[in-house]
Amino acid sequence: MLIVSAGAQAQSYRCSNGSSIYYSDRPCNGAPAGKLGAFGDNPRQPLPPAAYSPQLPRPGKAQGHVKYLSPACADISEAIRTAPARGVRSDVVSGLHEEYREKCALEDQDARRQQRQDEQKQQSEKVAQRDSVANERAQAQQRADQCAGMRDVIALKRSRERQLNETEVAALRSLEGTYNARCLNR
Repeated sequence: MLIVSAGAQAQSYRCSNGSSIYYSDRPCNGAPAGKLGAFGDNPRQPLPPAAYSPQLPRPGKAQGHVKYLSPACADISEAIRTAPARGVRSDVVSGLHEEYREKCALEDQDARRQQRQDEQKQQSEKVAQRDSVANERAQAQQRADQCAGMRDVIALKRSRERQLNETEVAALRSLEGTYNARCLNR
């Protein structure tokens, strides 16, 4: 732990005596080459008051409906959005809001409606695509289940083919043909 009393000073100076540079805890002879740092109070050099510079906020993300606005209304909207980040005074921002309400109110409503319609259309397309994929999977599973059922029946009938009559053997051959066409030639 470093404890520095009010009167203690630990300063470092970078000094030069022609061709060499050295560091000292005392000011350099002649013109000082530069002070490196200091710990503690320095009554000879009062600290300047810290200047306050507020951090400007970052502009928010542009709203989606702006792309449906006319260039003039989009410019006003963009000016309103970026005003705080540019340090624009609040009375100017209020004026921009008023101008936007006067010139762009109806257009803003239309743009927001268009955005909602486009989002709903995109959502409907996603749902339709998801349903289509699910339907294809269900049909593929149904075909696989049918093929597995036919394969089981064919195996059972072949195991006792000698006991089948002529009509049952013809039905077995027909089932084998159907299985080959539907399940092997996919």
